Amino acid sequence: MLPHLSGGVAHLSTFIDTFKTQYQPKKENRFNIDGITYEIGPARLNGDSITFEISSKIPQDELDDREDFASYFSAIQDFLKQDAKQNEMYSDADVATTIARCQQDPDAHPVPDIANVNTLAGRVVLVCVQDFMQQEATTRMQRLVEANQEVRQTVGKHLTAEAGVTDKA
Repeated sequence: MLPHLSGGVAHLSTFIDTFKTQYQPKKENRFNIDGITYEIGPARLNGDSITFEISSKIPQDELDDREDFASYFSAIQDFLKQDAKQNEMYSDADVATTIARCQQDPDAHPVPDIANVNTLAGRVVLVCVQDFMQQEATTRMQRLVEANQEVRQTVGKHLTAEAGVTDKA
């Protein structure tokens, strides 16, 4: 495992802290938005990729039966399936530019010490990976929140229509 990722979720802590500050915090790496609990799993090295999982609970109290649960989950998947996946965390040119700036003025562009990483280039790459993961986690979680909001409205209208309730506005 990469030394900088050995903490798993710990390195997505800025992301988690931001959401826990904006919304209702829950235990560990969870938070609540409008009655739905969201969670992020630990970062893992998987072959040549770094992966992490985000998830949300289905608002079961708003759904009638298991079929509605399956429809809700399927609608969330459909909403998110068009999201583009990022294949590249950083470019060599970006790393080279950052290294040059750090070498020219180390005080203006500090790079943190990282255990077992002795070179500036190695530390810059790992900081780029961490920044990318934070940005990607934030983007993915925001999309999951949007998906839940959209699907919840759609499913709510569908269940109301099935029950024969109409909105008299």
